[in-house]
Amino acid sequence: GTSGLTGFAAYKSQTDPVHVFWDLDHTILCSISPKPINNSYDNPLSDLNHSDNHAQSKCPVSPSNLAAKILPKPPDLRHFDQIDDDFPYDAETLAPNTRTYFRPGAQMALKLCSYFAIPHVYTAAQESYTNNILDELDPDRSLFDKVIHRDEFPQIVREGKDLRVGADNMQRAILFDDKLKNFEPQNFENGIAVVPFTSGGVAKCNNGSWTAYLKEIKEMSRLVGIAFWSTVHFSGDARKVVGWVRS
Repeated sequence: GTSGLTGFAAYKSQTDPVHVFWDLDHTILCSISPKPINNSYDNPLSDLNHSDNHAQSKCPVSPSNLAAKILPKPPDLRHFDQIDDDFPYDAETLAPNTRTYFRPGAQMALKLCSYFAIPHVYTAAQESYTNNILDELDPDRSLFDKVIHRDEFPQIVREGKDLRVGADNMQRAILFDDKLKNFEPQNFENGIAVVPFTSGGVAKCNNGSWTAYLKEIKEMSRLVGIAFWSTVHFSGDARKVVGWVRS
């Protein structure tokens, strides 16, 4: 039963945990550069769902707009402004040039996975940007075991993300990433393709779309489920779960 699986997951987390490597951009967050200077990503009244209204529709308002009239607006996306030095910025004023939004459900997903797996950050971003993210996401640096970025391993950009950098046993390692090329070092056997969290998704969530908001939570829930089944799978090989998910 459920209690038995939970107990087994707790046992495996102590004796043979799965290493879960999390990409940052478009997986658990979305950064927009240059930082929006107006409310195009934050204004719930902005017309960002016009593509949902088709001429042949007989409904006077789109389903998403109808839901918005009945339901309260979804929670605002957690976000913060930062300097991403991959892009131009004012070195005198140090005004932020980037706004970073956390994906709905991402922080809860990370927390849940930390109970039965060993979480890591694996990003092609530079160290300064990564540290800005961690200052918000994990300020006391207690959530992630390893943080791997391109300043330390520049080969990430051209060769993808080799999980052997952070784990010895590839049977107990998975990578959540929105870019398929990053799975190449392990011949795509350990990688789970994540539905990207884009600026379009940010706009729809901030525009009050429950459909968009719940879509993002559903994707995060899916990743938690994959990490959990990778932990408890009877074979002891997380790649079996990866293959099953991708088949």
